[in-house]
Amino acid sequence: MSKTIKELANELGISKQAVSKKLTANFRANHVTTVTTNGRQQLVIDDDGVFALKAQYIANRNQHPTANQSTTNVVDNNVNLIDELKNRILAQENELSQKNKQILAKDTQLENMQKLLDQSQQLQLMAENKLKKLEAPHN
Repeated sequence: MSKTIKELANELGISKQAVSKKLTANFRANHVTTVTTNGRQQLVIDDDGVFALKAQYIANRNQHPTANQSTTNVVDNNVNLIDELKNRILAQENELSQKNKQILAKDTQLENMQKLLDQSQQLQLMAENKLKKLEAPHN
């Protein structure tokens, strides 16, 4: 689910400025959109961007643990990241399953259209043959 900078900062327990510093020009181009709500513009980060920032934040915290951070917090963060990965995989598997069903339905439609086209061509040929017989001089 896409999130605003404030929502992501609250979730990670860091300031909005800390999140904003991570938003490079390339990252903004790929993952950030501007949404206007109630006359105010907000930057919204898409799902992939949220995931990337969370992974980056957790990796940075694991590399530079503070005095207040315990091993339990690192493990909890990793468990949360794993859970999020599992949820993303499930969502992608569901999406893939739906796409496969749509492709099968389109294949069936294509087969039916091909049959109808063949029938139409056969009818057209029969009509042309009958017309030739009618136009041909009788002996």
